[in-house]
Amino acid sequence: MSEYTFEMVPQLVGRIAELLESIDMKIQKITASTRNNDDIPELMSVQDLSRYLPSRPSTRTIYDWCTHKKIPYYKQGKRSVFKRSEIDRWLLSTRVKEDLELMEEARNYCAKELIDERRR
Repeated sequence: MSEYTFEMVPQLVGRIAELLESIDMKIQKITASTRNNDDIPELMSVQDLSRYLPSRPSTRTIYDWCTHKKIPYYKQGKRSVFKRSEIDRWLLSTRVKEDLELMEEARNYCAKELIDERRR
């Protein structure tokens, strides 16, 4: 690591400003290239949904989810249609619980069972 002198501060501040501007431009470029929910239609086809979901599942996988009723969808004749707001809710509902949450649920269940057993 090199040592900096007080005389170097203005030059270093200028370089930092350039780097920050470069980083900001890269972030804007990335943000512009990522999907914007305003550009995604409320009703999506299977292909649209495949592009929308983070895992980019195949259309066959999506049809399997529909067959087993694992995903909210509508039928329009032979076509399956998906509502973006419902898909967003579905994505959020598939959250995996943390160990602490599971332990708390187990404690509550055991306590309830113990109370029910004493009432019998």
